[in-house]
Amino acid sequence: MRRMTVCTLISFQPDAHEVGTDPVIKRRRVKCQELGLTQAETYQAGGEGLRPQAKLLIPYDKDYNGERDLEYNGERWKVINDDPYKEWNGVVLLIRRIAGNAGDVTPPPAVTTTGLEVG
Repeated sequence: MRRMTVCTLISFQPDAHEVGTDPVIKRRRVKCQELGLTQAETYQAGGEGLRPQAKLLIPYDKDYNGERDLEYNGERWKVINDDPYKEWNGVVLLIRRIAGNAGDVTPPPAVTTTGLEVG
């Protein structure tokens, strides 16, 4: 079994104070574990036009709030599907790399980050 690591979930929220402004980007670090993609999952997602490249487990479903972007292993990823994890109260994310991924996305000034330490 692979060890737990940390990924950063990214959400975009509109700025409620001014109309026409850029959204506020919020980043949250949560525990995650990479799981292996099965051939059936790859085939099924491919039939729907999706091409997953990895699968992550967020062990506590309360840690996932529907974010569609994340950073993992220094790269930016897009969540293409999320499903409950049957054995725990977790969430499994099928993800794919974002094209043109530089790995070091510089956020605009209005960013908040909450941390999580993995021991």
